[in-house]
Amino acid sequence: MKKILALSCCCVDYFPEKDVINAGGNALNVAASCVKTGKVQAFLMGNIGTDKFAEEVKKKADELKINHEKLYKADGETANNKIYLTEGGDRYFKEDSWTNGVLRDFKISSDDRAFIKTFDAVATTLNDGLVAELCEISHESNFLLSVDFLEHIPTDDWLGFFHDIDIFFISGKQENLPLYKKWSADYPALFVATLAENGSIAFKNGEEFICEAEKVDNVVDTTGCGDSYQGAFIVDYLINSDVLSAMKAGSKAAAVTLSFIGAI
Repeated sequence: MKKILALSCCCVDYFPEKDVINAGGNALNVAASCVKTGKVQAFLMGNIGTDKFAEEVKKKADELKINHEKLYKADGETANNKIYLTEGGDRYFKEDSWTNGVLRDFKISSDDRAFIKTFDAVATTLNDGLVAELCEISHESNFLLSVDFLEHIPTDDWLGFFHDIDIFFISGKQENLPLYKKWSADYPALFVATLAENGSIAFKNGEEFICEAEKVDNVVDTTGCGDSYQGAFIVDYLINSDVLSAMKAGSKAAAVTLSFIGAI
């Protein structure tokens, strides 16, 4: 069975208005989506704290049978995020919503580097600051490297990554799609933009792929739907090497996540 490593953001999502606490974060959410396919093993790497939130993260990982042997305990607070919801289920944040905690201190050790090389796929985000190092490690291995660029505005500073990244994910905007198409003709990466209710669009070697969003009758919470899309996409693409098939798998996973509170 193929193995996927997700790093490094494991945190707790706290919904103050509903008094709900959910373990989450991009790494845990992506790993959860991967294991739900039943086709791969998922592993976590990163830092958690010594507080009760850390236990919530480990409890959720155990529940989902996600390996967390490389999820390190560091003195301090586990990353956490206060999330607020509109009546329509869209999430929003306040100035003090995000607490980075011990997440900011995570570094890849020499032992971690050797561990990373054993995987079939590795997933991270631009925010975790590990992209350059993972690109370097990928030169010594042949894992599929996936990076979530989140909602950042595209910049030429990214171009140096595109020779080593296999899948570029971004919560895209229509006006940036021509740029992603151009990049796909210039670089080997597969560029995937999720467009909320407008589905998703991908570009590979200048070719365009379009996938409609799955119909969801009652959107409860958008938290983690992008992560769910990515996890299912990575698994399907790793196994089938088919862009449209992976997009459809991602869309279905995201639709399920939209139907409940939290990402998992």
